[in-house]
Amino acid sequence: MKDVFFGLAEQYDTGSIPNVAINASGQILEVHKNEEGYKLYYRFGNLNKATVSWGSSHHYDDGNTPAVAMNNRGVAVEVHKNQAGSTLYYHVGDVSSNGVSWHSSHKYDSGIEPHVAVNDDGIVVEVHKTQSPFSNGLYYHVGQVNGSKVDWHSSHEYDSGSVPQVALNNNGFVVEVHQSQSKSKVWYHVGRVNGSKIDFGSSHEFGSGTAPSVALTDDEIVIAVWSQGGKLYQRQGQISGTQIDWQSDAVEFDDGQRPSVGIANNTAVQVHPSETILYGLWYSTSMLTNRASWMYKGGLAVFGKTQDLSIKGQLEAGVRYFDLRPKWTGSKFVIHHGPITGPDLSEVLSDIRAYCEQGHKELAILKFSHFDGINSANYPAFRQQVEDAIGSWMVKTKPEDKRLAEGTLSEYVNEGTAMMVAIGNDLAIDQPQQGFWVYKDWDSEAVAQADLTVFDEYSKTISFSSMKKDQFEKFERFTGKCEKDPSVPCDLFLLSWTLTPPTAVWPVSKEANRALGSAMVELPEKNQYGKIVNLLYVDYVEYARATDVAIAQNNTNQL
Repeated sequence: MKDVFFGLAEQYDTGSIPNVAINASGQILEVHKNEEGYKLYYRFGNLNKATVSWGSSHHYDDGNTPAVAMNNRGVAVEVHKNQAGSTLYYHVGDVSSNGVSWHSSHKYDSGIEPHVAVNDDGIVVEVHKTQSPFSNGLYYHVGQVNGSKVDWHSSHEYDSGSVPQVALNNNGFVVEVHQSQSKSKVWYHVGRVNGSKIDFGSSHEFGSGTAPSVALTDDEIVIAVWSQGGKLYQRQGQISGTQIDWQSDAVEFDDGQRPSVGIANNTAVQVHPSETILYGLWYSTSMLTNRASWMYKGGLAVFGKTQDLSIKGQLEAGVRYFDLRPKWTGSKFVIHHGPITGPDLSEVLSDIRAYCEQGHKELAILKFSHFDGINSANYPAFRQQVEDAIGSWMVKTKPEDKRLAEGTLSEYVNEGTAMMVAIGNDLAIDQPQQGFWVYKDWDSEAVAQADLTVFDEYSKTISFSSMKKDQFEKFERFTGKCEKDPSVPCDLFLLSWTLTPPTAVWPVSKEANRALGSAMVELPEKNQYGKIVNLLYVDYVEYARATDVAIAQNNTNQL
């Protein structure tokens, strides 16, 4: 199932009331008001892997509550309210590779809180709230772009509430969202443009909160975001008649308020003001993709260490490399991390089996290391438990005359999901068995006996800048050879994008996770030895958007 997850955002500007649009070429247009006055600004940017390369901010008008829409044929439409009154204005803009050129503004109605959408046929849908202090009426217009102007039809009242926003696709479907006036609830309508009107269905509540925003694809997939108590939430669904079949409950993805969302060509972008930093504006992107089945032919893996998803959840979120640490308690095998005992091995294997049974053509590497209490006497029982649970999906042979990591994805997943079990313990050497491959770190003395070797060195710091510098330098020095025996290839480079506090990983992980997308743009795709980053190691994998970063990197590297 395709889904989005925006994760933690990066700051791109200062201001208030941001709104965003995106087109199929990956061009992004954002508008916002300045911090305390009534200056309106726009910024133009372009998708760059899993981040945005933003241009400068430009003043284009004066007013309040700006909103913007953009289609795939070089047209932008912006709406806003005047500074102190209730007059509504619009601009039409010409979009090119260099940005947007705005035509003169024109008055089109009276009201407050306007929002707008435009499709490739130049059909425009606008929504706003009445300016009357005695009413909470919500109104819409349908219009048609005509050169530098919009030919508007009459306005129509369709509901009551506040902060309305709207999305429109190329099939004429409309999704409108708004906040209830008296309670913190968010509502939607589904409709379709019919000449000068919209045939709206009934309104439906879809969450608790305020200031919702909505995006819509030509496949009628709906992405909704909103805020509640300084937190941001997202939800995804599919239009079904005049309703939305929601695919999941609301999911928190960041801190903030009053978000805005847009989507095009399977990439979504959201912007929002900070809930704490005065006038900070933040953004993040997300692919609309099936993260349970994402790997590209020839690609390898994203490595996620996360504390709030099950193993099955991590696999479905796109994680393809696991460091599992088994321990024998005297009566059963469990997973541990130092003194902390985690789930039973049987539970972990059951999760992996459940994912395998879904039939994805995906490869995951299960590295078992840091054995505790497991010796030559009970290792066969550990091995048998793994074999019994997932043996049908284990990689038991490798392509002829190739190292294990040199095989392509298609060679391993030809018959479905493939689990590559790598044992980071000499027990796999002393008691070899098909499907239990020998793993060694790149600086091991015994790399010549390994089937899989990995450069894996974390930075041992809680300073983000120090970690980033350290990992970048390690990648630049990586030769693709093992340290103590250069005749043996080091198969994979792991970028350890983690900070290491003694406790409370989540607060410290946020800074690193926010910056992962832009860091992978900054980091050279190949180092001086022609090597690439193969594995990304992060805390709280979904908030770092690690799968999106890996997909974007694979598209660039063409592994």
